[in-house]
Amino acid sequence: VDVTSTTGKGSHFKIKIPLTLAIVSALIIGSHKQRFAIPQLAVRELVRVGAGSEHAVESLSGARVMRLRDRLMPLVDLQEVLGVSERGGEDKVDTGFVVEPDAGGRKVGLIVDNVLDTEEIVVKPLSDALRGCGAYSGATILGDGTVIMILDPNGLAGEIVANMEDEALYSGAAASAAEM
Repeated sequence: VDVTSTTGKGSHFKIKIPLTLAIVSALIIGSHKQRFAIPQLAVRELVRVGAGSEHAVESLSGARVMRLRDRLMPLVDLQEVLGVSERGGEDKVDTGFVVEPDAGGRKVGLIVDNVLDTEEIVVKPLSDALRGCGAYSGATILGDGTVIMILDPNGLAGEIVANMEDEALYSGAAASAAEM
């Protein structure tokens, strides 16, 4: 607790709550038979894609994109970013939901299989062994006793950029090898 007081004007109280006691509203999403939480404050937009929806996943120069209000948004499968499952090119799913996280000004959509619920969750800090994983900001225990990871939008954006740079390097190396 920080207290700042000015004579004749009043006092200012600032209370800092430890991360282990933080309660946030979260969107529970599913991807490849696993559940994750993403803080609702970090979700800029949620869009259904595929059959029965006005939005569709398109391919532009080999990259997956979606048209949203007359702009193209690059899409990445959450499974691929987290390394949960490697879907081959023909196995890529173009139905489900696209979550646009508020990730430091980066415009990218995450394809997830389903949106399960919204829930108030208690944020538990990561253990020392997992602190280096930038895609996660913590963990929580759901009402049914299941422990799920809480996604960090900025960390995810960093993982996505790193994956895109790796793919560009791989494509460049493959093209150079093909020319030889």
